[in-house]
Amino acid sequence: MTTISLEKDNPTLDILIKMAADGAVILTHEDKVFAFMPVDKEDLRIWQLGENPEFLKLMRQSWKRMHAEGTVSLEEARRRLLGET
Repeated sequence: MTTISLEKDNPTLDILIKMAADGAVILTHEDKVFAFMPVDKEDLRIWQLGENPEFLKLMRQSWKRMHAEGTVSLEEARRRLLGET
């Protein structure tokens, strides 16, 4: 991990990207601290999903329904989905 004071240094984005390949780069500016780090595509998709208002609404609705109606076992879910008796 590398720490850079933006009051003293002014690295370009290219430099930050190269530095982040080895781990997080901590940027300080006055009384604020920022982390610059690589994120793979899967991490980005997960983050975007967690910020999606429609997905969050669906999750809240599902959570409420689960508490109101209860849950079923995996076997029961398979039976219902596959139409097995």
